[in-house]
Amino acid sequence: MADRTSAAIFGDIFNMLASDEPIDKKQMALKVWEMSGEYDFTPYQMYCDDALIELGLARKGVDPECPEDGFAIQYGPKND
Repeated sequence: MADRTSAAIFGDIFNMLASDEPIDKKQMALKVWEMSGEYDFTPYQMYCDDALIELGLARKGVDPECPEDGFAIQYGPKND
């Protein structure tokens, strides 16, 4: 069960949706991604890999820092 602290992320999302600013889905996703780092769960536990890939917040491939893991989902915005 979620507590009031974790509920704050949902409040932030609704506040962004209710603002007068135009919404860019990828920019909003990046903001939510950054907020999610404050909570005790991993991206894998969100069960939304395809959505994260579509939004540029994950990609499939071999991580050059951990090639022994083989082909896997790499989470987070790509640092070019």
